[in-house]
Amino acid sequence: MESTDDVGVNALMTLPDTVLTRLEARFEKLRPALVREHPNQWALLIYRGSKRVPVLDVWADEWDAIRAGYADPQARRFCVKQIIETDEDVFVSSLGAWH
Repeated sequence: MESTDDVGVNALMTLPDTVLTRLEARFEKLRPALVREHPNQWALLIYRGSKRVPVLDVWADEWDAIRAGYADPQARRFCVKQIIETDEDVFVSSLGAWH
């Protein structure tokens, strides 16, 4: 049985993440050009605040892109996406375990 705290956390987890949505929208807008110019590399998108356009940088290595995101002193949030024609779907399911 779920505690009332678990119910509140689950409700928060279903809310859309507006920052991630904004970063992904920026990537989608630029995807065709990125695929032509930087296929199979990694895009680092950095959110620095609501009034600023997300920053985009391209890296050859996924881990270098992640490290650069953490190292940026102005970054509030960031995401790293591989530059490919379409994203691969990943499905995650619960095994029914309660934590």
